[in-house]
Amino acid sequence: MLKKKSKKILSVFFINFLLTLLVVLVAELIFGNWIFGPKYSVLNIPRNENRRFDVSKMMGPTTISYTRDKHGLRGDYSGDPKSIDVLVIGGSTTDEQFIDDSATWVRQLEKQFHDNGNNLTVVNAGVDGQSTRGHVLAFELWFPNVPNLRPKYVIAYIGINDTTLGPERDLYDSMKSDEFMRRARYFIMNHSALYNQFRRIRGMLLAQRAQVIHGSKDMASGKWVPVNETIDIEVLRKSVSLELKAYKSRLLKLINLIKAYGATPIFVTQTRGDFRRHSDGLLSWIPDNQENPINITGFNFQKLELFNQVTLSVCRNIQIPCIDLGEEIKFSDGDFYDSIHTTPSGSYKIATFLYDKLRIIVNKNHSLDLIKE
Repeated sequence: MLKKKSKKILSVFFINFLLTLLVVLVAELIFGNWIFGPKYSVLNIPRNENRRFDVSKMMGPTTISYTRDKHGLRGDYSGDPKSIDVLVIGGSTTDEQFIDDSATWVRQLEKQFHDNGNNLTVVNAGVDGQSTRGHVLAFELWFPNVPNLRPKYVIAYIGINDTTLGPERDLYDSMKSDEFMRRARYFIMNHSALYNQFRRIRGMLLAQRAQVIHGSKDMASGKWVPVNETIDIEVLRKSVSLELKAYKSRLLKLINLIKAYGATPIFVTQTRGDFRRHSDGLLSWIPDNQENPINITGFNFQKLELFNQVTLSVCRNIQIPCIDLGEEIKFSDGDFYDSIHTTPSGSYKIATFLYDKLRIIVNKNHSLDLIKE
């Protein structure tokens, strides 16, 4: 009797298991990307993100929304990639994961165009940690999967991540991992509806912890102190000459890839929030809880300036638009929440600065298009 009852229980369990498995398979086929939808295979592109982050410890009491669509893009283009006029690429300073969807500099740039009568659609394709190495791969592996993507302009906000290239950055730039398990994970992630629901729930639970990721130097309170140790710029240029040469090579390749899309490349240089030029020389920011160090070096700032010079030189030689934000923009206290990432006020300044430059470039190109017609 007991044996028959055990068999019956096992039979019921097995039938329920098969029915559950069937429901899961049907749900995956209907809602996942196994048959329909974009095919991103094993690419590690952040897609289908819909998160809320408490950023009160970085920028005051507020919760922000961070969304990326099925193609990994951040912004409103009515779901039709063909309507995208301006594609913006960059690293975390472009992605701005902890700035609300409505307040990123990319979104505010679009708004300024709209407010002044130009309804350009500007979309954010920034990816945390990416350098120009990752941007090149994006054009080779990611953007070809976005149907009908043919922007008129591609803005590249570049420089900072290229100054720190090394093995640890391969994780961000590779697009395709060399590790089998990681590739398998991204294959499931890029196709499974249920797995993406799990990621959303997990993201909500981990949102509190995420606020410490972007915080290499707390800029909430502190002071500016003189940099008393600078490196002779020519000595520094010689020591990083191979890095600068490789950077130039990537820029040239990126230009060709952008032009192959029929778009105009526009390069924008970058600056840091923890350094500032002053009449007395270079200043560096130190938090209140840090004692005055004996030696404050300007190495990071000086190295970025060398990379910016390469960017400007390539633009001049190839004759493409280049905006020297790194040299020209003026930030104030409160515009950065760490050494490189801007607060909403800093992002607004970037948008306003770029709009004043870009409207001239866009209007000039529009006039040329009318002449051709």
